[in-house]
Amino acid sequence: MSPSFASFRSIVFPCNFAIPFLLISIAPFLSAQHHSSARSTPGISQNTTVDDAPITIISDEGMTRRFPTPNEYACFLPPLNSVGQGTIGVVDLRVPQKAKSEYQNGCAALRKNKTGDAERHLRKAVLQYEKYAAAWVLLGQLLEIEHKPDEARDACSKSLNASATYQAGYLCLTDISTRQKRWDDALTFSARSLELDPTTNALAYAYNATANLNLHRLLEAEKSALKALEIDVRNTEPRIHFLLAQIYAAKGDAAGTAAQLREYLKFARDPDDIAMVNRTLAKIDGSATK
Repeated sequence: MSPSFASFRSIVFPCNFAIPFLLISIAPFLSAQHHSSARSTPGISQNTTVDDAPITIISDEGMTRRFPTPNEYACFLPPLNSVGQGTIGVVDLRVPQKAKSEYQNGCAALRKNKTGDAERHLRKAVLQYEKYAAAWVLLGQLLEIEHKPDEARDACSKSLNASATYQAGYLCLTDISTRQKRWDDALTFSARSLELDPTTNALAYAYNATANLNLHRLLEAEKSALKALEIDVRNTEPRIHFLLAQIYAAKGDAAGTAAQLREYLKFARDPDDIAMVNRTLAKIDGSATK
């Protein structure tokens, strides 16, 4: 399984049973159409094609700006590859063609699992244009997978030099902080992301809930997880139910935990996860009958 996908570790909550803890940052918040391709190549659809045509708008200041082309953020690794165009935001229309070409070549290399080549192309892209936000984010994700956390954090931070409101930069920093269990940082970056988009940003709410859970702020964790669930109306990421189950377990609410685990089972696909949840439910039901 790719390092971009979910892994579990056991944690004991103040209940009469143990429940595995899901590190939500590694769970890919993929739309349904991304599931099959993401398992073969992290975050990249095998059908992705390169399209240079951005969507342009005119800002209030009269500056021509653009949304990143769909392929710019479709190239991101999970979970950022599922973030919608509205959430990503806009960046200045200044990226030179040579930098774009290097970015596109980096994406192509990544589709072939040639991470070394991808990194070289992305480094050339940001060398050609140091404010290439999408290239910095993808480079940061790649460096994190290569176990270079400091360089990864630095790369994601540099994406914000292009725009202080570039959502992908904050989500990238949130993801890295969560993977490193730097919960205060994860809380800060996810909160900033939610300031920019409090209505459609299920990913940031899930990160925020995870950070609050690990900081033992259970009320805030529950509130954010419920908001993530409210946004994810199609249950494209059933692990939000699992996250809520952990929160209710931490609160000592066995009934709430069981209810969320059963909701998770309605949408879960991984057989190992399903077996683990069924074992946990059996323990909860067993405790309830004693």
